[in-house]
Amino acid sequence: MTLKRLFALTLVSFLLLGTGCVATDVSSLTPEEATASLSFLSGNELVIRPTVLGLGGKIVGWLGGEEEERRVVIDSWTAGEHVTLSWSINTLVETEASKTARANYDESYASSPVGTQIPEPPEPIYEDRIVEGLISSKSMKNAGTLQLPEAWPQGDGGEQETSLIWLSREKYGELVTTRKTTLSLGLFDESLLAVEDATSRIKSIADSISGLLSRITGAQQESPQEEPVHTQSFLTLEADPNWGEFTLLVDGVETTVRVVEAENAFASYKILANPDNPLILEIQLTPLSQGNLELLSKDGISEGFGGYEITEIQTSISQPL
Repeated sequence: MTLKRLFALTLVSFLLLGTGCVATDVSSLTPEEATASLSFLSGNELVIRPTVLGLGGKIVGWLGGEEEERRVVIDSWTAGEHVTLSWSINTLVETEASKTARANYDESYASSPVGTQIPEPPEPIYEDRIVEGLISSKSMKNAGTLQLPEAWPQGDGGEQETSLIWLSREKYGELVTTRKTTLSLGLFDESLLAVEDATSRIKSIADSISGLLSRITGAQQESPQEEPVHTQSFLTLEADPNWGEFTLLVDGVETTVRVVEAENAFASYKILANPDNPLILEIQLTPLSQGNLELLSKDGISEGFGGYEITEIQTSISQPL
């Protein structure tokens, strides 16, 4: 059993928690037709949802990640060349008064002698806040690096030398033609520090997860087979030989599109199979992407198995998300 399959089993265990569903209209387009129709104009919008282990929503918060959706507006777009994005996140932040009250409480009672009557600590108080940013790229033709949304700077982020959340035109062409290209996330994979040792440690932790799943499900899990490490190929993104599919809302209609499914040591990708708009609809990181091997803690899982998925695209400017 590969590590990827083992981690998928972990994902299934979370799915047992159950999910809800809401009836929506379903597109009559084939995946190929829907994919070809997705071209962008200024004013189009996207919704990006953070994920952990491929799941979004409340499970992300439970596992220690940030669960707020990011709404992105395409301010300008030239296919395969240039994009400018403005984005916003509605989030809750603790008020300064609340932080001060909790700090005063800690200072007053942290070293109280035994027998002191200690009142209940103050509850944190939060307020709504909108976090915003602006970011652009003129490197969508041949950039070999992505910049995950969580790394986008607040305020005016200026022009980046990455392709943001698209595969560059050059990299997409290589991937579809040869099933291979190289791609960096600009994270831990830039240094490739102690890769062989890290792989061994991940296998050890994966064995622990396998044992835990066996006790939960009652089924005997196969131990993952240790695979040889080829450091020079860790950035090589390899595509599945078959087309994949991905479902999201397009103008409020449930739509299935065709995707290229690809992966390397640091992440797996689902990329819209449109040479003029190779939008990366989903990324799932592996722990090597950030050198995070503390997988059995909430923070370790949220960072090591984080990612995002695009859940909505709005191309009808008159119908805001």
